[in-house]
Amino acid sequence: MSKQIYAKKMVLGGFLALIVFSSFLYLPVYADNHDDEDETDEDDDGIDDHIEDENEREVSVELSDNEAEIESSLKTDGIKNEFEVKVKTGYEGLEFELEFEKDNQTVETELEFEVKITKIVEYRDIDSDGIYNSSVDEKIQVYKLDEFNPIQYTVETISNNTVHVFSVETVDSVFSATLYVTGEFADINGVVIAPTQVKVDIGIHNFNYTELDTMLALKVKLESEFEVDYEEDEETEDELEDRAIDESEIEITLGDYSGFFSWIETAMIDGIVHDVKVTPLDMSPEENKMYLNYPRGNEIIHDPKIGVSNLLQIGLVGNNNLIFISAAALLSITGLVLIFRRKNKK
Repeated sequence: MSKQIYAKKMVLGGFLALIVFSSFLYLPVYADNHDDEDETDEDDDGIDDHIEDENEREVSVELSDNEAEIESSLKTDGIKNEFEVKVKTGYEGLEFELEFEKDNQTVETELEFEVKITKIVEYRDIDSDGIYNSSVDEKIQVYKLDEFNPIQYTVETISNNTVHVFSVETVDSVFSATLYVTGEFADINGVVIAPTQVKVDIGIHNFNYTELDTMLALKVKLESEFEVDYEEDEETEDELEDRAIDESEIEITLGDYSGFFSWIETAMIDGIVHDVKVTPLDMSPEENKMYLNYPRGNEIIHDPKIGVSNLLQIGLVGNNNLIFISAAALLSITGLVLIFRRKNKK
């Protein structure tokens, strides 16, 4: 009798081991499909070509001297999702207005918010915490972003990808911003951007400091006509999908949909990488504002992004299969245990 019980245990143990081993075998297959650049990444941007095909969007542009309208759309299974980014320059600074719509002919969902880069503050960091606090630190001068040259627009081919490039600059060339938009994933200067976002290279050049021991803070305002929720997040969608490292963001949510304003946590200052400290989002009846803080330098380059979250079709098949296999394994294990117990009782 004990030999029979031992044999049953051996069979059950072997079967369980086979299931566990099979699930481990499955995982590298999915990972290899996702990361094998030699076979599935012809444009060398780190993203599988089949994922790029599923997410490729149509991009159209309208341009005037002080405004650019960028429309990006994708239709899947009869459902169209579209976001529009309006880029404006004027007395309120550099403005980004994002609108998102999802329409299946019966239901339309909207998300709308604005990001405004309005001024540069030179300040003396009295409490040495690396961030601008108007109630503690000494404000030396304010440089308003209110006079710009006409927006310049070009279409470039980068690693076989069509990239729409917009150049913005103040009349004195102290502040600049270069915007990148693409209908598919693209590697721009070592940073992978998705077709659901706009990459912005911010530059502050030869700022006229009036004191010797000061630093700079770039003021950013967030606005929306809707009652959206703002949430600070230290891990972005790009980080979760291994397209970026060391990013933070403000997530802007309305209902089931979210947008974001994100930034890399470091900046290039006079050719050296420095940490960027950010004030917590200050929400008041007058305005929602934050400051990106930079150590002193003559040439400051920083990389924020603006976009819509959770629109990309990435890894859904692999994840669903993994869930199915896990569920099947769990049911098989449960069934075998019950059968074994029932026979053992007899």
